Amino acid sequence: MLRPAEPRDAENVRRWRNHPEVRAQFLFRDVISPDGHRVWWERVAADPAARVLIYEHDGEGVGAVTFKDHDPLTRTAEWGFFLDLESLRPRGALFGAWIGLEQAAIRYALDDLGLAVLGARTLSGNKPVLALHRRNGFVEVPEKHYTTTIDGTPTRVLWLELHSRDS
Repeated sequence: MLRPAEPRDAENVRRWRNHPEVRAQFLFRDVISPDGHRVWWERVAADPAARVLIYEHDGEGVGAVTFKDHDPLTRTAEWGFFLDLESLRPRGALFGAWIGLEQAAIRYALDDLGLAVLGARTLSGNKPVLALHRRNGFVEVPEKHYTTTIDGTPTRVLWLELHSRDS
């Protein structure tokens, strides 16, 4: 289940995002400071084209889903997500939460936001997420792929899209 993020969720979101395994899959890999997170949180809260949602698994908030650049006219947005690895992995709940989050986010994007196209930026080395996206109907858009430098290393970023049935 997804619900809108609330101020009480802010520190959990920062903690989840700062986990070393989560940071390793993002373009921006620095540890996020409390002040930096507060600035981001306030900016996103004021941005009508952005959403931060909390994914609940077994009644507990264990993940964050972000939508940005939501354009109601073109019915497009980009999304990203991450999970609370420290909580889920020891309980053996990581895989189920991962699949549940992706499916809930897709339903939200298509049904609640009414998107025609949901975009996802994914590092080429993130094979598990690429496989999950493909399994859920995302397709690569090669002309939108690019290379960027992360921690001094050229890194390929793939762009994937999920199209609604009515787009």
